[in-house]
Amino acid sequence: MDAITKWLWNVMVAIDQLGNAIAGGDPDITISARVGYFANRSTNKRFHYYWTFLERVIDFTFYPLDGPKHCLSALAKDNEQGHVHGSDFVRAILALIAMTACFFISILTWTAYLLGHRPNRT
Repeated sequence: MDAITKWLWNVMVAIDQLGNAIAGGDPDITISARVGYFANRSTNKRFHYYWTFLERVIDFTFYPLDGPKHCLSALAKDNEQGHVHGSDFVRAILALIAMTACFFISILTWTAYLLGHRPNRT
């Protein structure tokens, strides 16, 4: 990874963590890791469909970059501590942030995919 790519990646992760903090989550955790945690590791089934829906949207968005299961990959890079469900209000904010960002990001990622870029399989 060259210096510019690394810088851009770090900025994107920081923005992602800011979005998670705005939505009532831990500022050291990305939205993808939070969603991956609650969709796959949480024993609280009350919001299971909420978390799995967001996971599917995020996984679809980042498939062209990471391949399948982006949220689980993000969770694997995380320490799996500090995840909070949050209130209904902050979960609504999280969904709004994630869905809006994924809409625009998926246009870029899927355009790159259609132009021949394929997910990293490492």
